[in-house]
Amino acid sequence: MSKVKIVSNPYRRSTKYLSWDGETWNLVDYANNPNSRLLSKQFSEGFFPFKSTQIVEVILSEYGGGEPVEVEFEGPDDEWAELVGACDEAELGGRVALVRGSRTLANARDILPFVRDEFDGVYPIIAGQADGRPETQELLRKFRDASSDVVPVCVVGNYSSGKSTFINALIGAELLPSSDRPLTARVFRIERSDQSDRASIALDCSGGSLRLWFGEKGVDIDSPALPCPLAEEVAACIQSDDASPVVDRTRKVLTIINKYKSAPEEGLGDLVEVRAPFREDGWMRGKKLVIFDTPGSNSNSNARHLEVLKEAMRGMSDGLPIYVTEYSSLDSNDNAELYDEIREIEALDERFAMVVVNKADTADLPEDDQSQEMAEYVLSTPVVRNLYAHGVYYVSSIMGLGAKTGGDFADRHYDRCFRQLLSSYDDPEDRYYTRLYRYDLMPRQLRKRALAEAEGSSNHVLANSGLFCVQRGIEDFATKYSVYNKCSQSDALLRELIENTDEALEDVAERVEEGRRLGQDDLDASKGACLSGLRGESASLRAAAIEGYLPHMNERDFLEGATLNSDLLSAWERGFSETRQNETGVDEKGRAAAASRAAVGSKLRERAASMFDSRDLLGLGSLVASFANDVSKALESHSEEMDARREADRAVSDDLLERIRKHFDSELGRAIVEVEQRSREYWGQCSEEARAALLGLISNGEGIDEERRDMLRNIIIDFHPLSLSDSVPEIMEIRNPFDPNKLWKAPITIQHNLELSRRVSRWRSAVEPAHEDSFTTWLNELTDKLAENIVDLNPELKKKLDFIKQNERELADLQVKRDRLRRAEERVSSFMSWRGED
Repeated sequence: MSKVKIVSNPYRRSTKYLSWDGETWNLVDYANNPNSRLLSKQFSEGFFPFKSTQIVEVILSEYGGGEPVEVEFEGPDDEWAELVGACDEAELGGRVALVRGSRTLANARDILPFVRDEFDGVYPIIAGQADGRPETQELLRKFRDASSDVVPVCVVGNYSSGKSTFINALIGAELLPSSDRPLTARVFRIERSDQSDRASIALDCSGGSLRLWFGEKGVDIDSPALPCPLAEEVAACIQSDDASPVVDRTRKVLTIINKYKSAPEEGLGDLVEVRAPFREDGWMRGKKLVIFDTPGSNSNSNARHLEVLKEAMRGMSDGLPIYVTEYSSLDSNDNAELYDEIREIEALDERFAMVVVNKADTADLPEDDQSQEMAEYVLSTPVVRNLYAHGVYYVSSIMGLGAKTGGDFADRHYDRCFRQLLSSYDDPEDRYYTRLYRYDLMPRQLRKRALAEAEGSSNHVLANSGLFCVQRGIEDFATKYSVYNKCSQSDALLRELIENTDEALEDVAERVEEGRRLGQDDLDASKGACLSGLRGESASLRAAAIEGYLPHMNERDFLEGATLNSDLLSAWERGFSETRQNETGVDEKGRAAAASRAAVGSKLRERAASMFDSRDLLGLGSLVASFANDVSKALESHSEEMDARREADRAVSDDLLERIRKHFDSELGRAIVEVEQRSREYWGQCSEEARAALLGLISNGEGIDEERRDMLRNIIIDFHPLSLSDSVPEIMEIRNPFDPNKLWKAPITIQHNLELSRRVSRWRSAVEPAHEDSFTTWLNELTDKLAENIVDLNPELKKKLDFIKQNERELADLQVKRDRLRRAEERVSSFMSWRGED
């Protein structure tokens, strides 16, 4: 059997392939297999989960020869699961033997919280090094972006393809005005409002910023100092006592902005920033979704829209491009140019692009929702051929919006369309029952899962409108896919920022050396040597203490016995279940239900026998009635049993979650105390070792008279002990309540253990610099006091020595920052490093 190894590293956007020759693995490259399709860009640089089925098919074609192939995989667990799903498809069944390789990578969604914690720890250092240079500021901007959890979604396409309606459907509110004519004349940046009854709009106008706030009534306007006709028009349109829903008022103002014809001197901006409430339906909970609505790519209403969009997304990365079109427009010339436009926007990642075929309910789609002919046509069209990655989704945005609003619309066109089509989306018995998601095109294993989730959705109209699958795809991107880029960008940015810090460090080092040289000229050789030795010993002591800290503070020690496992969880659940079932009388009701069921048959036999013995054939009706009554009682008894079980299960679920939270709080509190205590012990020991080392240096030093030597020894012995009290800043979020379901569909044991590990790591990262700074300050003070007493300090010499000390402190401070950056970079890199044997 042939053997091929897949090595997927999504952090490096790289997938490599190796073939087995019986003795060793050989890289598939242009030197030994130049014609292999595995070397194509889509398979070597594309996102593996989207290409896994095709990759396996190519491997079978090139290495199978009609025989099964063993495929070994190295990479993250998420991607392994996708590969298993791909090979479970009927077309590949029995033809592939999958083997999990010994090397693995962590899932990005699991490590991203740790990466962000590292960013939080070193960001003040990076910001402090910013010196006003544009390149430094740009790095800082990217650094902040890489550490954020903002998910940019950019909606592009031709005008009148329903982009605004599609966005309204996503957010579950009629926020953006819609029309059959080109309406969006500017780029809209839409973000969820923090409050459900508040909204705001901001854009440049008249040389300043025009801001509008929507609260309980009317609109508050903050306009530039110069006259602003747009502000006046808005004020005239929205009366101060207008208490209509905040989204309705916001939409009214956005319509005015869109239609407004500004004079050149007004300087009306092309970017409109909107914050508005989204419908709270659980979708993208906890995610910071930012949606960009753009003018149609074939519209002349705003020729600058591409540049405006680039600028608007300049502070973002890992954006998801969603191209909205209509079925009848897929093959248009306008679409053929769109691919190049999207590629020009650095913030968008074309590897995850989604194509939405909007207004699909008006298209003449074939009755066979899996028509091969239609699929081939769609995949051959320009925009799909270039952008097909995540999938092609068929959607009715109006039906999706109505599914979220309960059919409540402000727009008459929306309302009419929804009512006319509702039965065909909601009633399986309807002659034209429609399930648009069944037309979706995507990698087979992804489609299989998407269909199952859509079929299982309780909101049939939302699922059948196709919007459910789109939302699931966006959430997968936000939770599972985009985070790989965020992690790898974090690593690259830290490396670059460290290089910049090193440059600053080198500049200061040159000044320090010059100052030291000037000061040393005025010291005699023996005292100069002693002073130099003191400085060198102090620096060595500090470096050794810092180097030994992390090995001493092994975080696994603090988590030992604190993790949650399935056995412990099961034991808790059994205990709670027994208690709650006793309280609700589950066993008693179960016995009663069993007795009722047994009684049905028993009484039936007794009554039938009695009727036969008495030959009372006229009693048949009474027998049937009695049987029906017995069955009714049995069903009622069974229903009571099931109600009791459900009540007990709900109570057990609440009890279990509360127990998990208490366990989390208890173990976190214990670990926090242990971390700080062990750190205190370590630095206390380091301070005493430093005291002893400096005593040895002074006792054995040459060029110092005995009287001065005794004085220096007394200074060391009498110097105050290291104080670490109140040196660690409080980090409130570390003690926030444990919130399950923060990880994407992960078991609660994994969520508990990862979150506990993250918080302990975060606390250790806070304790480390606080205690290290206290130790460094203590050592510096002791070193300075000794240095001042080594030499006779006349005013001029003291001035020069102070200059040396000032520069050395600056150098030491930069060195500390560099060390911390280096450690953070090493930890971030380690999160993304291979684990297991080669």
